[in-house]
Amino acid sequence: MEAFGREMMYSVFRIRKALYTLIREDATRVGITELQLIILYTLSKKENIRLNDLAEKLNMSNSTISGTIERLVSAGLVIRKPSKEDRRAVTLHLSEKGKEKLQEAFNDESLLIQRLQKVETTLAKEEMEILLSLQQKVKTILLGEE
Repeated sequence: MEAFGREMMYSVFRIRKALYTLIREDATRVGITELQLIILYTLSKKENIRLNDLAEKLNMSNSTISGTIERLVSAGLVIRKPSKEDRRAVTLHLSEKGKEKLQEAFNDESLLIQRLQKVETTLAKEEMEILLSLQQKVKTILLGEE
């Protein structure tokens, strides 16, 4: 592997680790796991999502997501509802308690939110757009979708 490819790979690993460390701190502070917090956040941004679509969005297996959803439903943080389009399907929604838990996690104490805000204020809009575009291109190449 060429030096640049190796450095790119390690850079992505370091950023991913930094993000998960911050997510873990917020999740632990409110008494849930990182994956549970990521799912709550995703459900807050994507209404009426089915389990398999959620698993695909998070790039995880249905069984991993299913078990975590089961625990979130048992805790009263997520609600399952029949789909309006397909009566056989079930969609996932945040409960009021789930919304409160998410707000508690991502409040003023959240280091993740503080650091992401710093990234946004440090990088120019054009730099952010270039970064996101380059990441998308690299992902497409790595997945052979070009």
